[in-house]
Amino acid sequence: MNATLLLRLEIEDFLYREAALLDQWNLKEWLALFALQTRYEIAPTGDPEASELDPAEALFLVADDRERLEQRVIRLGKPSAHAEYPHSRVRHIYSNVRVISTDGEDIEATANFVTFRTKRNVTATYMGWQKYRLVRHADSFLIRLKRNILDVDSLVPQGKVSLIL
Repeated sequence: MNATLLLRLEIEDFLYREAALLDQWNLKEWLALFALQTRYEIAPTGDPEASELDPAEALFLVADDRERLEQRVIRLGKPSAHAEYPHSRVRHIYSNVRVISTDGEDIEATANFVTFRTKRNVTATYMGWQKYRLVRHADSFLIRLKRNILDVDSLVPQGKVSLIL
């Protein structure tokens, strides 16, 4: 097999592990997948250029650095996080994983996603694609950037994003 195919398979395994951790609400272990200098973002909806926007210049739904991401994980684990306590039942499905570039130590990859969230007899569907910047770490990767680009014009009927995509 060629090196690009092997790299894509490694990245797929990594992303499937990430999805499993999120589905199990194992957020502390999920957080360990992120580098110390990292970004977790949910881009604005309805903008065809959302993948290239700068969070300093556009209103992102989420634009967390490592510290804010750690606080989000702590908050979602508490009973006082009413939107997610008890936890929703979620299923993260990733597909169409592609390696875009390998520039120096950074690897840029993308994947399509659908996240289903069920709570209080309501199921919400979030769909879109994700842009990752990964760096090799031991025998796996760390996430330097995870940007979620939702393929929806607005958050109606979902209303909010209270879980981690």
